[in-house]
Amino acid sequence: MKFAYTADWHLSGYTQDKIVNGLPERLYEKKVVQENIANYCRLNEIKTIVIGGDLLHNKSIIYSLAQSILLDFFREYKDLDFIVIDGNHDLSGKGSDVVSALKSLDNEPNVRRISKATRITDESGLDILIVPYSDDMINIIKNSSAKYLISHFGLNEGTLNSGVSIISDIGLKDLIGKYQTVLLGHYHKPQEIIKNGIELYYSGSITQNDWGEKEEEKRFLIVDTETGLVQSIPTTGYRKYFDLQITSENKEEVIKKARELKEEGHNVKITRKEEVDIDDINKEFMVIDKVEKDITNRGLTSSMSIADKINRYTEINKIPEAKREMYFKEAMDIINAVSGRK
Repeated sequence: MKFAYTADWHLSGYTQDKIVNGLPERLYEKKVVQENIANYCRLNEIKTIVIGGDLLHNKSIIYSLAQSILLDFFREYKDLDFIVIDGNHDLSGKGSDVVSALKSLDNEPNVRRISKATRITDESGLDILIVPYSDDMINIIKNSSAKYLISHFGLNEGTLNSGVSIISDIGLKDLIGKYQTVLLGHYHKPQEIIKNGIELYYSGSITQNDWGEKEEEKRFLIVDTETGLVQSIPTTGYRKYFDLQITSENKEEVIKKARELKEEGHNVKITRKEEVDIDDINKEFMVIDKVEKDITNRGLTSSMSIADKINRYTEINKIPEAKREMYFKEAMDIINAVSGRK
């Protein structure tokens, strides 16, 4: 059996985005990527797509437009079969009293929504344990075994987009010897851990959603249960985020690349960590100045809020007022990514 595995679509209203083809920009991009994944499966005769949670983003809030995109997608690809599970963002409530926003999929004939731990086996030796996000999932996973595990949680050894690891209730030691291949949703950074007889994959989110995910190669996976192979396929159809480092030596090359990427529609910023003349590109690109400067006694205090510190920092560094909001948003994106607030 071959199937595609993806997770963390995070469909939302994105009400602050500009409108592209009748939809908020990020929602439109996710729609395009979803369709590209399905079209890849059609062309390669892969009949099943498994989605490992967080199809929606806003937990207790359902944006009608996002839900409409989701339903239209499944109805457009009636020739494909889908298996979906809850992620933490698909749920409202706590503990055992949760309600899933994915209940809206229950009447879609080509969608199998798995709402509790389920084992799938057949005479060919297929053995998959699927565990949706829930208050008892960790206990179930630790006390079960299967050839394949599909679930939605943060692993001790996994990392956020920032590279930071978060202490979790489950680690690789709890999985070794029980599962051969583990496919997970939850962390947006595509990554894999392969050692001690286990292969663990986070497919990651399907698009770069902000600067915190810059230059990550987003993907989905193709899993062959007969050979045990897991193949990574890059996603396409969305604007990417690029942070180019500029020096006196590479200035011409960086500006050329930045213009090419901008022409392709991508988000581009240029960062300098040393003194480089940028007057000729300062109006053309977002330029981040990381040249070390003395900011002592400039009005920054430990009691200030993060927002006040960022605003004060832009003043100290003489960022033009027209660009301060852009710098502020980027700083908050980075802080939220590091703290895990996704």
